[in-house]
Amino acid sequence: MSAAQWILIAVLCGVVEILSAGFWFLWLSLSALLVAAGVSLKWLVNLPAQLLVFALITLIFIVFTRPLVLKLVKSNNIISNVNALIGQHGICTTRISPLNYGQVKVNGEIWTATAAEDIDIDVRIVVTGVDGVKLVVKKSID
Repeated sequence: MSAAQWILIAVLCGVVEILSAGFWFLWLSLSALLVAAGVSLKWLVNLPAQLLVFALITLIFIVFTRPLVLKLVKSNNIISNVNALIGQHGICTTRISPLNYGQVKVNGEIWTATAAEDIDIDVRIVVTGVDGVKLVVKKSID
């Protein structure tokens, strides 16, 4: 195969990588570019040698560099939105009873809340869960 054909393979693998973002086709693309360079320099003249070098380089890239790239790219799973409030403490601003919703203040924000127990105004609460757009709370023991 010619260097142009290997470059075409590299471009196609690059496009597939962009569409999938799984870091598999990236290594195929880079390997194809290295084989294209080898073909251009007349180091790899026959197809079996080109395929062997392509396979070996791809294997080396996947085994040694893919795990490192995944660690660098992997984002820390930071809990966001309302689920981040679970475990947070606040203050009850209106009375809550098992059949009546009330309001609590958590992190400076007022939330509608429900509880399985009676909670009076100004009692310290802890968020135990989320039910739709309402917080599920209970009296804090500390």
